[in-house]
Amino acid sequence: MENTDLEYLYHYTNVSSLAMILKNRNIRFSPLTVLDDIEEEKNQDLQKYAKWVFVSSWTDSAVESIPMWRMYTSQTDGVRIKLPKNPFCNYKLTINHFDKVNKMLPMSIEDMDIVIPPEEYIFSDYVLVNYHQNHLLHQVIYTDDNEKLYPQIKEVNDEEFTFTSSNLGLYKNTYWSFQNEWRYILYFLPIPLRTFLINPFRPDLRNIFTCIDLSFTYYYLNLDELKFKDLEITLSPQISDGNRLIVNLLVEKYAPTAKIVESELLGKIR
Repeated sequence: MENTDLEYLYHYTNVSSLAMILKNRNIRFSPLTVLDDIEEEKNQDLQKYAKWVFVSSWTDSAVESIPMWRMYTSQTDGVRIKLPKNPFCNYKLTINHFDKVNKMLPMSIEDMDIVIPPEEYIFSDYVLVNYHQNHLLHQVIYTDDNEKLYPQIKEVNDEEFTFTSSNLGLYKNTYWSFQNEWRYILYFLPIPLRTFLINPFRPDLRNIFTCIDLSFTYYYLNLDELKFKDLEITLSPQISDGNRLIVNLLVEKYAPTAKIVESELLGKIR
């Protein structure tokens, strides 16, 4: 679910992670299996499907959060970055990109925008299911409903099965509601695109949805240059002089259009 009035999102992190964001101009996505809410990796099927769901967590609250500063940054080297929503690069995927696969497949496509380079999308050993930027951003819904917190992912019958990993990553228990979380979610399947296009749900593929790992631990999406120029960095309330200097040097070298601002909590908390 996306709020069309939403313009900016905020991400709490540390100076080391900021350095990588500025230098590489990308955002790291982590699997649900490494996040602090252990419930997020659970489902009714008792399988580890959450390892194929990668997220980048943000908040829509422009007001600084003391719990967020203390949970997700170190007090002396924390920063909060602000970017326009959907800040990732778009790549044009055309029928020409499919030439090497399309000869064997009864398919046709129209040109479309995707968030990863076409060659990666087509020739990798995995499929990014929600490849369009407009399908990445979701507002987390806080609930006590166990049917939503622990969804059923796979349904099997004699002819085929359905697999809906998109039920993961959308809901969190109400005790996390202070986060006001929005997240970008990537849903992967550990099969090549050609297999997926033929029929990802045919019976002889059922077993792959039990134990196969993806070939990467984290995933990175490139930032659009125009959105990157709108970057704002808030320093943590107790940032050290050394880390303040590091942030200034990083911005000077990698993001000269970025704005650095002081925390509104500066001098107000220990």
